[in-house]
Amino acid sequence: MSPAPDVAAWLARAHPDRRHAAQWMRSAGVALLPLGVRWSAVKVSEHEGLAVAADIDGPVIHDPGGRSVYFLVPVVMEPAWSCPRTEYLGTACWLTTPAPTTVEPPGVHWVRPPDALRLVNPRALHAALTARTAVVS
Repeated sequence: MSPAPDVAAWLARAHPDRRHAAQWMRSAGVALLPLGVRWSAVKVSEHEGLAVAADIDGPVIHDPGGRSVYFLVPVVMEPAWSCPRTEYLGTACWLTTPAPTTVEPPGVHWVRPPDALRLVNPRALHAALTARTAVVS
């Protein structure tokens, strides 16, 4: 699946200087983007995150170096997030975000690239993580 060309622009709009972010994506293949502006993220361990990502729709980033998976979620759910062994990253956090065409290692890459229309449904993510925790515990 190849992302639509406007996805890179959609990602870059999260940055205060979208031209700077777009340039970084083009030249380095990643950009450091602020969270809590257009979306936030839920950080999960690599093992649990990859297992859950298979069953979740929406954009998911894998950082093999940090051994973490990030689910991009709506900002509006910030005060309500509570799920064991996860971390909600919102305002004042930044996330290394790969170019939308970076869908495999090495380095930070998309498990499921964004389509600029949909974020991860936080209720579905919470249910999947809770179910996974119950099975693993």
